[in-house]
Amino acid sequence: MPGYLEGYGAGEAQREKKLRWIVVSIVGVLLVSGLLYANLRDYKEERILKQFLEALKRQDYKSAYSMWGCTVELPCRDYALDKFMEDWGPNGVNAKYAAGGITDTERCGSGFMGVLHQGKEELSLWVERSNGALSYAPWPQCPEKKLRLMRWLKMRFGNG
Repeated sequence: MPGYLEGYGAGEAQREKKLRWIVVSIVGVLLVSGLLYANLRDYKEERILKQFLEALKRQDYKSAYSMWGCTVELPCRDYALDKFMEDWGPNGVNAKYAAGGITDTERCGSGFMGVLHQGKEELSLWVERSNGALSYAPWPQCPEKKLRLMRWLKMRFGNG
């Protein structure tokens, strides 16, 4: 025959265990969500830059030109296809960047900046978030004052 106080506190211990499990689960979900957001929030823009470089490597200049929001049939007013080819064609001034890669990225206002490199030379490109169009970046780095934790970590510990 069980005693009067034998089960005393058992229900409270179970509630405490459930509460602890719920709190740990919520914190875990928030942590994973935050990490996913930080790593994937610029996925679309980074993909546009990578597709641009891949098109240049394949020498698919029409596709690369279309990523600037221009087409052969409807060329951009200030960046015609012949000027694009002078810049990005096989003998173009910027053709060397196709073989390089993206060294740094940064969110900035309404756009996204990616820095291409080849050796010690760098070139900044801009992806407009609203329409995904590429262009040359208006600045070498974002003029907004903000915490540049990832840039500092890369400088401190290397690119990986």
